[in-house]
Amino acid sequence: MKKTVFTRLVLMTLCALGLHVARGQYEAKSLSALRVEELPKLDGFLDDSCWLHASVAGDFIMDSPTPGVPLSQSTEVRVLYHDDALYIGIMCYDSSPDSILRELCGRDKTCNTDYAGVVFSCYRDGMNGFAFYATPNGEQYDARLDNNGDDPSWNAVWYSKARIVENGWSLEMKIPFAAIRFPDLLEQTWNINFERDIRRTRHHGYWRGVDPMVAGTLTQMGTLTGIRNIKPPRRIFLFPYTSGYYNTEGSDTGESTKSMSYNFGLDLKLGLNDAFPLDAALLPAFGQTISDQQVLNLSAYELQFADNRQFFTEGTELFSKGNLFYSRRIGFERPLRFFDAYSNLNAHEIVTENPSKDQVINAMKISGRNKHKLGIGFFNAVTAPSEAMVLDTLNGQKRTVSTSSLSNYNVTVLDQVLPNNSFVSLINTNVLRNGSDYDVNVLGTSFDLRNKANLFSISGNAAFNLKSGLANNISSTSRNGFREDVSISKISGNWTSSIGQWLESDTYDPTDLGFLEANNSAGAWLSNGYSIFKPFGRFNRMWSDLTIMWENLYAPRRFSSLTYEGSAGITTRKFNTWGINIDGSPIRGNDFFEPRVWGRSFRTFTNSMLYGWYSSDYRKRIAIDVGTGYGFYEDKARFRYNFRISPRIRFNDHLFLNYVYSYQSHVNDIGFAYTFEDEAQSEPLFGKRNVISHTNVLSLKYALNAFAVINARVRHYWGYTVFNEFYSLTDSGDLQQTQNSGENQNFNSYTVDLIFTWIFTPGSELNLVWKNDISAFDNSVPGSLSEDIQYTLGLPQNNSFSLKLIWFLDYHAVHHRLSHGFQRDRSS
Repeated sequence: MKKTVFTRLVLMTLCALGLHVARGQYEAKSLSALRVEELPKLDGFLDDSCWLHASVAGDFIMDSPTPGVPLSQSTEVRVLYHDDALYIGIMCYDSSPDSILRELCGRDKTCNTDYAGVVFSCYRDGMNGFAFYATPNGEQYDARLDNNGDDPSWNAVWYSKARIVENGWSLEMKIPFAAIRFPDLLEQTWNINFERDIRRTRHHGYWRGVDPMVAGTLTQMGTLTGIRNIKPPRRIFLFPYTSGYYNTEGSDTGESTKSMSYNFGLDLKLGLNDAFPLDAALLPAFGQTISDQQVLNLSAYELQFADNRQFFTEGTELFSKGNLFYSRRIGFERPLRFFDAYSNLNAHEIVTENPSKDQVINAMKISGRNKHKLGIGFFNAVTAPSEAMVLDTLNGQKRTVSTSSLSNYNVTVLDQVLPNNSFVSLINTNVLRNGSDYDVNVLGTSFDLRNKANLFSISGNAAFNLKSGLANNISSTSRNGFREDVSISKISGNWTSSIGQWLESDTYDPTDLGFLEANNSAGAWLSNGYSIFKPFGRFNRMWSDLTIMWENLYAPRRFSSLTYEGSAGITTRKFNTWGINIDGSPIRGNDFFEPRVWGRSFRTFTNSMLYGWYSSDYRKRIAIDVGTGYGFYEDKARFRYNFRISPRIRFNDHLFLNYVYSYQSHVNDIGFAYTFEDEAQSEPLFGKRNVISHTNVLSLKYALNAFAVINARVRHYWGYTVFNEFYSLTDSGDLQQTQNSGENQNFNSYTVDLIFTWIFTPGSELNLVWKNDISAFDNSVPGSLSEDIQYTLGLPQNNSFSLKLIWFLDYHAVHHRLSHGFQRDRSS
C-alpha cells in the first residue's frame, strides 16, 4: 500500500515538473538589435564581422508536430540596423545539408521547401503584423498578418540572399524601414518572433514558443529592443507600368473579331506620415487576372468569387471588418442597367455592343494605425459610365443606351484596438451614382472582446443600410434595413465552443458594395470542437467539430430549417491525413427562396450526407488527395454522390504538376426549374431532375529560377440537368404533378491561363499572359464527357495575349543618386 502511494506521489511530481517545463517553453523572450556603421554584404554568408558582435536569438521551440519541445535542428538569429534598414541574419543549422528540401515555388507561394523568417508587430497590439520569409533558394514570401491569418497579396520591396553551407543554410535579409510601419518614437520596442520550417521532417518552430492551444500567433511574441534614433522615412514609391493586349473574339458564324490596345498607368505608394500610406492606381489595367471558376448555378443565390486584382486585395484587412466590402462590385460586375439595352428595342433593332463590366478610372486607399492603436482606413474608386450600342438593321442607324452612370465607391473604417487583443470597429460604405440611379449607404460596427487569458470572447456585428434616389415604383419601406449577430465563444484550449444568434431584416440590402446571399433571416447556432495538438500513439494530431443551426424567416416569423454540420480529422506520424465530414437536416423545413416568387415556400426533405477524404504526405514526389461522399433523403429514390481525386507529381525542384478530377451527381434531385405566368401571376415550376457535373483542372508550374516562373492552368467544367418530371407548388409548399414542362440545362466553361512572371529587380516585374475562354449555356446535353469536350472545343473562343511591364522607383533613392551625380559633374 505504501509503495502504491509513493509511486503515485512520484508520478504526480513528475507530471507537475513536466507541466512546469512545458509552460517554461512559452516564457517571454527579448532580443536587442545592434546598430552598425559598416553594413554587412548581402551575399547569404554570415561571415561579416558585424554579425559576430550581435546578440543571438536561439533555442527555438517546436509548435508542430510536438508542441513545446526544442526544435530538432539548432537555429540562430541576429539583428542589426542602420539609418535606413533592418538587417537579419539567420543560421539554420542542419545535420544533413544535402537533404535540405528546396523546391522552387514562385514569389509568395508555398511548396516542398524549407523556409525561415521574421514576424513584426511594431505597434504591439497583438492583432496586426508583417511577415518576411525566404527559402534556401532565396525566394521571398511576405504578408500582412491579423487574427484571421495572413494576406500574401501584400508585397513590400526588400532584399534577401540565401546559401547552402557545410553545416546547414544561411540567410541574410535587408528590410528597409520604408517597408514596414512603426511609431515615431525616440526608442523603438517591437513585438517580434522568428520562424523556421524544416520540411523533410515537417518540424516547425518559433524563437518565442507558440502554443497551438492559445488563440493567435500574434499574441505570443518576443520583444525587440535597442533600435534608437530612427525616424520613419518619407515613403514615395512609384510603379509606372505599360501594358499591351491583343484580343480575338469568336462568333457563331466562324468569324472572329480582332482588336489591339495598349495602356499606360501608374501605381503610387505615398507615406502620409509614419503610420498611414496612400496607395493609388491611375488608369489601372486588370486584364491579366486569372479566370474565374464558373459553374452551373441552380441555387437561388449569387455565387461569390475571389477578387484576383492585387490592388483590391493587397492591404485591405481593415476594409474586411464587418463583412461589408466585396471588392468585385467595382469594375467586375454587370452594369446596373445592363438589361435596359434589350428591354426597349424597337422593331428591327439589335444590340451590337453591351459592355459586361464598368471601367475603373482610378482607385485609392489609405490605411494604417497610429500610436494609440487606432486603425483608420479610407477606400475610394470611380467607374466610368457604360453605354450599349443598338443598331437598326433596316436603315443602319445607331443609337446608344445608358447602362450605368458615373459611380463613386467609398469605404471608411475606424478600428480601435482594446486591451486583451480586443477591438471595436465602425465601418461605413456608400455608393454615389450620377443621374437618376439610386445611391446607397451602409453603416456597420464589429467588435471582439476577450478576457485577459485570451480564453473567452464576445463578438458581434451590426449594420444598417439606407437607399436614396430610388424610383417611384420602389416602396419607401424597402429603403432601409438592418442586421445583427452576436456570439459568446471559448477560443483557446483543446475544447472550443461557440453559441450565437443573428437577425437580418427583409429589407436589409448591402449588396451594392457588399455581398449577401439572402436577407430576411433569423436564427441561432451552437458549435463545439475538440482538438489534440500533441502526438499520441500512431498519430500526430486530431481535431473535430460539430455545429447545430436553427433558422427562421425574419418576416413573417416562420420556421426554415434545423441543420447540423460536423467534421473530424487525424494526421498520422507519417503525415498522412484522414478526414470525415457530415451534414444534414433531421426534420423537414421550409425554403422561402427556392421558389423565386415571394410569398411561396417549398417543403424541404430530411437528408444526411457523409463524406470521407484522404491526403497523403506532400513531401513525397507523388502524392494524392482523394475523397468520396454519399447523401440520402427520406425519398428513397433520391440520393447524392460525389468523388474527387487529385494526384500531385513533383518531377524535380523546377517542375510540378497537379491534376484534379471532380464528379458530382444528384439523382432525382428536386428543385426550382422555371417561372411561368398563370392567370396573370408568376408561378414557380419545380422539377425532378438529375444534376451532374464534371470538373477537370490541370495545373503546371515550371520555375526557371527563383525569379522567373511559368504557371499554367487548364480547366474544363461541364454541368447539366436532365428533367424527369415537373411539379407545381401548392400553397402549403408541397408538390403536385403538372402538365407544364421545361427544357434541360447544359453549361460548359473551358479556360486556359498561361502566365510567365519574371522579377528582374525587387519590385519590378514582367508578366506575359495568354488567356483562352469558352463558355456556353444551352439546352442540349451531350451523351458523354468525351462528346462534351469535343463539342466545347468547337464553340467560339476568346483569346487574349497581354504583356505588362512594371517598374519600381523609390523617389528618394532616385533623387539621391541624381543629386550625387549632379555634384560630381559640377566638381569635375
